[in-house]
Amino acid sequence: GSEVSKQAADLVLIDDNFASIVNGVEEGRLIFDNLKKSIAYTIQSNIPEITPFLAFIIFAIPLPLTTFLILAIDLGTDMIPAISMASEEPELDIMQRNPRTKDDRLVTPAMINFSYGYIGMIQALAGFFSYMVVMNDYGYKPQILFNRGNSDAWGHQPLFCKFNGGHYMNLNGDINEALNPTIDPPTREYPFWFEGYDGEVVDCGYAYNNFLSDGSPLQLDFRNSETYTVQTNGKHTATIESYEAMEQNHYFEYVPWRGRTSSYWNDSMLFHNTNDINKGGNFAQNVNTYFRGRAAGLWSLCEQTSDTRCENQFCGERGSAIVRGVEVPVISLNADPSRFSTDCSAQTRMTSNLYDNALYCNGQGSETLSDSCASVNQYDLENNIAYPNNRFQAFYCMGINDSCGQLTDDAATLPFCDADGNVCGTFQEHSDNCSFMCEDYCYWPGSQALNPKTSQLSSLEQFQAETPGTSTAKYQQCVNIASQEAAYESLKHAQGAFFVSIVIGQIAGLLVCKTRWLSIKSQGMRNKFMLFGIGTEVMLVLFLCYCKPLNVGLGTRNLRLVHFFPAIPFAILICCFDEARKLLMRMSSREGVDAISGETIIRGKGWIERNFGY
Repeated sequence: GSEVSKQAADLVLIDDNFASIVNGVEEGRLIFDNLKKSIAYTIQSNIPEITPFLAFIIFAIPLPLTTFLILAIDLGTDMIPAISMASEEPELDIMQRNPRTKDDRLVTPAMINFSYGYIGMIQALAGFFSYMVVMNDYGYKPQILFNRGNSDAWGHQPLFCKFNGGHYMNLNGDINEALNPTIDPPTREYPFWFEGYDGEVVDCGYAYNNFLSDGSPLQLDFRNSETYTVQTNGKHTATIESYEAMEQNHYFEYVPWRGRTSSYWNDSMLFHNTNDINKGGNFAQNVNTYFRGRAAGLWSLCEQTSDTRCENQFCGERGSAIVRGVEVPVISLNADPSRFSTDCSAQTRMTSNLYDNALYCNGQGSETLSDSCASVNQYDLENNIAYPNNRFQAFYCMGINDSCGQLTDDAATLPFCDADGNVCGTFQEHSDNCSFMCEDYCYWPGSQALNPKTSQLSSLEQFQAETPGTSTAKYQQCVNIASQEAAYESLKHAQGAFFVSIVIGQIAGLLVCKTRWLSIKSQGMRNKFMLFGIGTEVMLVLFLCYCKPLNVGLGTRNLRLVHFFPAIPFAILICCFDEARKLLMRMSSREGVDAISGETIIRGKGWIERNFGY
C-alpha cells in the first residue's frame, strides 16, 4: 500500500501474508504470558522474606533471616531465573484462549493469591521448619526460642536454663555422675549439658540486666578495670547478683553438648583470650558492641557503697542476702550493711529495680592488693594463690604458648609436667623435677609452675605487677564465652538454612511458573537459559555457604548436608499442589471444537480457572 495508507492503518503486513496476523497475535500473547510468569515467580519470595521479621517482632524469636540474605535472594539467586522466563516457549493452548479484555492486567488478585497465598506461604513454612530443625540439632529446642530474641542478648550474653535430668559432660564426652543438673550448676571441667535418654530443657532465660548508666568511659580499655567509670554506654547490664539469683533459682549456664559436636565448636570458647575478637564481636574495643554483651569482668551492686537508693533493697542480713527472692550468700559477705533490711515484707526485688551505680571487678592483679573486690573475685589470697573460684569471673592464665587454657575444677588438681611435657603430678603434689607447665592448661597466678620455653614462673607477684592487655603482660585475660558463642553460631547456621530453604522453594516455584495451564510434563524443560539460571542459583548458594572466610563475614555458615533436606518435601509439595491445581483447571474448563476439523478452537474458562488461575 501507499505511505498514506500505512500511516492510517492499525496493522501493517510487511510480507503481505495474512498468516502473519496469527503469528503476531501469538507472539503478543507469549510476551504477556512470560511477563506474568516472571512476575509471579519474582514476588513469591516476598512472603518467606517478610515473615521472619514478623515472627521476630511478634514471637520474639531470634531473627531467622538477615537483611543481607534477603538481598542475596533478590539480587543474586533470583535474577537469572526471573530473566529466563523471557525465553520460555509458548504453551500449546496459547491460541485457544479467548482474547484478553481491556481489564486484564499483568498483576491480578488471582496472581497475588497464587504467589503470596499458596506458594509463598509454603516457602515460609519450609523456612521456619528448616530454622527450627537446625536450632534443635544444635541444642535449642523450639519452645525455648520464644521471647528470647527481641534484644541484643541472644549470642551476646550467657543463656541460663532450667534442666530436668540429663548429664554434665567434659570436652572428651565423659559424664560427671556426681552432679545432678536439676539442682547442681555445671563446673569448669564439665560445662556441657547432655539430655541423655530422659533429660529435657524446661525453660531458659537471661540474667536480669539490672544495672544501667548513661555515658561512656572516655579512655576505656575493657581489659583493665582501672579504666572503667561507672558508665555502660546506656546499655542495660547484668550483675553478679543477677547471675547468683539465676543459679539459686536453678537456672544454670547452658552450653549444649550438641554444640560441642558441631562444626563451629572451638575449645577456646571455654577460655577465650580477650585480646582476640570473638564471633559475637563484643571484644573488639568498641563500646557500642562491648556493653551489649558479657563484660570481661563482673559488675556488683553489693560491693559499691555510694548509691543511697540501694539501702534496704536486699532482704535479710549481710552474709545471707536475698536477691530476686532467693539467698545469695557468697557475694554479700563483705557488702555494706546498709544494703540489707530485716523487714522482708516490703522488699523491692531485683527484677523491678534498675540501679545506676555498681562496682566493676575483673580479677586483675591490682585488685588483689585491696579488699574492694574480694567477694567478687573469691581468690584464696591467704595461701598466695589466685585460683578463680568464681565461675562467672574472668580468669588469668600463663601458658606454654602465652595463651589461655583449660581450668580444672579444683586448684589442687592442676596437672604438672616434667621437662619433656609428660604429666607427673599436680599442684598439690609434685616434685622439683615435676614443676613445669603442661600443654593446654591454665596456670593461674600463684600456681608456681615454670614455662619450659621461657622459664617464666606463674607467681602471684608477677600477676600483681602487671596490667592486663599490655604487650609486657605475661598473664592472659580469659573469659568463658561458650554459652553465648554457641547460641550465636547456632543461629547463624539456622539463618543459613532458612536462606537455603527459600532458594529450594524458589526453584520449585520457578518450575511451576513455567506454565499457566499445561502440566510441566507437556511443556518440558527445553529452556536452556532457565536450566542455566537454576545452576547459577545452586552454585551461588554453595558459594555463600561454604566459601571461607567470606561466609563468616556475610553471616552464613557451612551447613551440614542433612540441613538441606528439610526444605525438599515442601518443594515437592509446591510442585504437586500446582500440578493438581492445573489439572482441575483443565478438567473444569469448557473447550469449543470445530465441527469440520475436530480441533479445539477456543476454550472457555471454568470456575476453578476464573478463581485460581492467574
